[in-house]
Amino acid sequence: MSSQAEALPKRLVTAVLLMTFAVFGLGAAVLAIKLRPQPVPTTTIDRNLVSWKAAVDANPKDDVARTAYGIALLDAGQTDEAFSQFQEAVHLNKKNWVALFQLGLLNKATSANRAVQLLATSAKYAPSGSKTIAFVAEGDLLLQTGDLEGAKTAYRNAIADAPYVFDAHLGLAKTLERLGDPKGALKEYQQAARFAPDDQEVADAIARLTGSGSATPTP
Repeated sequence: MSSQAEALPKRLVTAVLLMTFAVFGLGAAVLAIKLRPQPVPTTTIDRNLVSWKAAVDANPKDDVARTAYGIALLDAGQTDEAFSQFQEAVHLNKKNWVALFQLGLLNKATSANRAVQLLATSAKYAPSGSKTIAFVAEGDLLLQTGDLEGAKTAYRNAIADAPYVFDAHLGLAKTLERLGDPKGALKEYQQAARFAPDDQEVADAIARLTGSGSATPTP
């Protein structure tokens, strides 16, 4: 897969999480008096770790807090602990689609089949308009493993949920081209160009499929 496709989950997850998680009211922090107090966190990552850990400690059965803490741990590079937090979040709430999505991404390297299952379940429980990120990630993984028909279905599901997502059209275009459908692929590349008119990969693909030296998005 292209580096652009691999970057997809990070980009989409960031956008969706901004809409998904409301500001969590932690209240006043309770400071324990210590002979050697811990240093005050100075970076955004450190502050998020401290804040969300406090939220989990205050309410261990809050699956949303655990999910947010897991994402903070990912940002800090603590993958194993993040994995545990996402697992616990799903244990607390089997419909926590964000935790399911993150578990799907984390399972990609070790078990593609398990990852696909988790991403599909995430899409099932995600609200309309957010299902697309799970479908795109599922499509990317299926395309990577050579399941072209499965990838085509996943990308089409993503477009049905949110027709304005560049990565869904690009993924479907690549899949259709590999399936030997240049006409369908061209249509999807042109749709992708509407949302990222300066993307060189898309421009090159349109030029290749039209036999021209330049590419123009469809109106």
